[in-house]
Amino acid sequence: AMLFSNAGEAMHGPPPQAVLDNKHLWRILLVLLAATAVTRFITLDIVGGILSALMLFLASMMVADGMTEMPRYAMVFSMLCLLCLFFDLVPLLASLGGRTEVTVEPVERDIDGNELRITYTTVIKTTPFFDSSQGFLYNGGSVAMLLSPLAMTLGSYLSAHAHVELSHSMWQAADDTRWPFGDNSGIRLATGLGGEMVARRTRPPGDSDVQGSMNAGPDASSRSRGAAANIFRFTGRSHRLDAE
Repeated sequence: AMLFSNAGEAMHGPPPQAVLDNKHLWRILLVLLAATAVTRFITLDIVGGILSALMLFLASMMVADGMTEMPRYAMVFSMLCLLCLFFDLVPLLASLGGRTEVTVEPVERDIDGNELRITYTTVIKTTPFFDSSQGFLYNGGSVAMLLSPLAMTLGSYLSAHAHVELSHSMWQAADDTRWPFGDNSGIRLATGLGGEMVARRTRPPGDSDVQGSMNAGPDASSRSRGAAANIFRFTGRSHRLDAE
């Protein structure tokens, strides 16, 4: 549930420090995406080059301005990377043993009255994944087939890690504003000087039903919940008893 929470709408500004620590890996991702896009355009893979350029643009937007846009696009970028990774791995795994080229050529025509019979020959040519005799376009395509899955794997990991850290930070911030009894009465747990947990007031005096602060021991949480369950605000009409 945390992985698919809407952290992008709940958080604004720079991401947590755990995400900022991976900024050098994000720079490596940008280099890989740029190299993939350029290689695909040079080898005349126009569709693949446009896709890599779009992923490069999205990653650059996430990294810019101190990663302030990371909460909004982290999960989307991770899903796009995984989708592209799937479609990149299928042809790569099929070509590791050699890239295959299939051509169909007509070899014989036979006319018999109103019938035309054409015999075709299927030619299957398999070449090594890297072959110096095939020229730059062939070997450049092989390089692009390796670069793209590598970039998509790194991108899916970094963005998924960022989304998890952002969601964890969001839930931690929400827990910090919640008081021990489970409602929004303005009391939250804090760590005292001696390491013990104490309940600290977060609203002005007079607005809360709990007076002072409570030193918490091992059974403080259960005792506090039991005490809170027995406290009710008087809402009836007051009466004065005459002394006899």
